[in-house]
Amino acid sequence: MTATDLSAVEATLAVPDALTRWEAFAPRVQALLDAPLSAVDVPAWLTQWSDLSGELHSVAAKLATHADLHTGQPDVQSRFQAFTGTVMPEAARAEQALKEKLLAVPDYVPDASFALAYRRMRDEAALYREANVALGVTHEEQKNRHSVITGNQGVTLRGEALTIPQAKQRLDHPERAEREAAWRALTESNLGVAADLDGVMRDLLSTRWQLARNADEANFRDYQWKVLDRVDYTPADCAAFHEAVRDEVVPLTAQLAGDIAAQLGLDSVRPWDYNRSNLLDPHGRAPLAPFQTGAQLETLAQVAFDALDAGLGARFGQMRAGGLLDLESRPGKMTHAYCQYFPTHNEPFVLMNVVGTAEDVRVLFHEMGHAFHGFYSGDAQPLVWNRWSPIEFVEIPSMAMEFLTLDHLGHVFTPEELGRYRQKQLEGVIAFLPWAAQMDAFQHWLYAEAPEDVGIEALDAKWLELDRTFHPFVNWDGLDERARAKGWQYYHVFQVPFYYIEYAMCYLAATGIWRAAQADPAGALDRYRASLRLGSTVSVPELYRAAGVEFRFDREHIRGLMAFLRGQMQA
Repeated sequence: MTATDLSAVEATLAVPDALTRWEAFAPRVQALLDAPLSAVDVPAWLTQWSDLSGELHSVAAKLATHADLHTGQPDVQSRFQAFTGTVMPEAARAEQALKEKLLAVPDYVPDASFALAYRRMRDEAALYREANVALGVTHEEQKNRHSVITGNQGVTLRGEALTIPQAKQRLDHPERAEREAAWRALTESNLGVAADLDGVMRDLLSTRWQLARNADEANFRDYQWKVLDRVDYTPADCAAFHEAVRDEVVPLTAQLAGDIAAQLGLDSVRPWDYNRSNLLDPHGRAPLAPFQTGAQLETLAQVAFDALDAGLGARFGQMRAGGLLDLESRPGKMTHAYCQYFPTHNEPFVLMNVVGTAEDVRVLFHEMGHAFHGFYSGDAQPLVWNRWSPIEFVEIPSMAMEFLTLDHLGHVFTPEELGRYRQKQLEGVIAFLPWAAQMDAFQHWLYAEAPEDVGIEALDAKWLELDRTFHPFVNWDGLDERARAKGWQYYHVFQVPFYYIEYAMCYLAATGIWRAAQADPAGALDRYRASLRLGSTVSVPELYRAAGVEFRFDREHIRGLMAFLRGQMQA
């Protein structure tokens, strides 16, 4: 990425000092609280509140993103932490007071477009506890410690200093010795920060259990279930999903990995032979390398989006021109990929750590699916609470975009390479499901079954047990299993507890959207866009139906989709 591009990003994320203080927002909050409010006044009052909430969210999102881009700069971190510690608690109290004012309006009946948001506000107000406001600040500070530790983590491989994404790229090398060297270097780096992350998790567990107790919930799972507004399925449904994946998908994943190993003449599948995001090439070919720089990735993506749909292409062009993309990996930058959203101007922002791989291409399409969701829901839904969608749907726009772009990459890959890329996409769905089930099962155990004072050793032991269940085909003989036991030290476990099974739900749905697109590509894309415009105005099952699929993740459904994927890979 060029200096000019980074300057544009910095300009996009700039926040005036005045907006980092509560005094910038307090008078408008007070005006809303003081305003007379009858049922007829509510729509106009909600518009004012929505605008204020959008501005607050935009400032918070920009400061958080800026902190993720500069994990090694104390001044940037301090600015974000100061905002989190001073403004956000006041914002939480104000939100509660405004909800209570709205809920107390006599004879008010929300229209259909606001009914779900109104119900969520009612449930959120009931869950609110003043004690959790200050504790929430502590929670954010603890999560930020994880970002700083991992954002400043590096890898030394044969004397070369690499970022984590750069080192992970070496795991796809066709030479087994190179993969093993990269894996061992990454393992050494991970173990080097493991004790620090253990400490963060100890603090997070204490905080999370206290949040639950303060809200009169039996455990953190019950508390988080309400925070995440999970009203369409139960923990028992999740347990059934874990079992279905264990029985229906793990054997298929083992077969895929084993067949590839056999074709490569490997004695077994070692940890450096298995990357769930990019299974090894069975012919030992070098990984696809479709670009070298972030600018090149932007160009190839622009061509693909223009070919798929002119409207999507224009939106991507808007992000390129507006400093809304930061793609390349560099030291001091948080190593994850995500799409942020700034409501005030209806602008998404994509952060990545690309190193030139085909996987980077897929991830950019994924994150841009989120961005399109932000754009379309923001265009259609004036109230900030109605934008985006419930989390059980929110990964469908991203994962479906991975599939919908498959037929528009002739400028990126040769026909043979495109076949490889397509195969990796299908394999990736299958290989992902055991990981998703393992992540979800671990968190159900951690927050509902394990004792509140559970020790780190128990976390390690439980992860090992689950990894042997969901990835039994990976051979760890003779290796130090501390690295395996620390597999739970993953971004989502620290940053967004319980947000993971949604990826599996949405990958299943995205596969269904792609299946429909093969028969009717224009219709599938129309349904895709229409579902994004609905935002949060309808229920999760209705959103799925609008996209042309069912909200299902049961055994029979999984079995049918796995059969479809097997057929596609053999075609």
